[in-house]
Amino acid sequence: MKASLPGTGVEGFVEALSGARNTAEIGVRLDVVLKDMGFERFAYVHVRPPLGKKLRSFVPSGSRSGNQVHEFLSSLPDSWVDYYLAQDYGDLDPTLQAAVGRVMPFQWREIGSRNDLSNGQRKVLDEARDHGIRDGATIPIHGPDSGLSTLSIVGGGSESEFQEAYRRSYRDLVWLAINTHQAFLSLAESAPDQGRVRLTDRERDCLVWTARGKTAWEVGQILCISEETVLFHLKNATRKLGVFSKHHAVVKAVIQGYIVP
Repeated sequence: MKASLPGTGVEGFVEALSGARNTAEIGVRLDVVLKDMGFERFAYVHVRPPLGKKLRSFVPSGSRSGNQVHEFLSSLPDSWVDYYLAQDYGDLDPTLQAAVGRVMPFQWREIGSRNDLSNGQRKVLDEARDHGIRDGATIPIHGPDSGLSTLSIVGGGSESEFQEAYRRSYRDLVWLAINTHQAFLSLAESAPDQGRVRLTDRERDCLVWTARGKTAWEVGQILCISEETVLFHLKNATRKLGVFSKHHAVVKAVIQGYIVP
């Protein structure tokens, strides 16, 4: 497999991406280069698609909610991936939630040491360890158009071995993640979703501040408009999104990638 790569290391991987015919080929090449860097397993996951784009998705077998999951790449144990999807852990996973507010890579031990994790979030981390997924790190990939993906890497040896590989490969991992993301998007994106609505900048602003817990009056003070104007924009956004309250509009706008709270 290594001989199929034109070049070596990260440079060879990036060069080879241009010849990938499908996302599965990206996964095969990614597995090779990450193992060369000292990492045993990986997962590349779409957290949020770019605005105006609809990525290929599916409903996992055994899913309790029937929620769709975007196509992803992973070399994690099948038993863990199937269980994770069936339990809808994407809504609880503290590493995905941390990636929303971060730009630089972070290690999972930083997340696990926090004292503000919910019982459900800590359960995800504990059960991952039960499946042999212990030492790891996540590289957030933001953009384009408010899209967010993550590349997570997992060690296969001791914690000290993972720390050394992570320290040695830190900069290369960022470059690797960005190029993986770009290649995956070019192969995984379908045509723009014609069912998406067009929200104005002001409607999005009002939804964002509402998502952050502000009242209509407070949003008006922040945006220098009247409370009545805020309510007008929220009403329009609610109608466009096909829901019946501003709170439902906020939830739908976040889930569908119109706003980032």
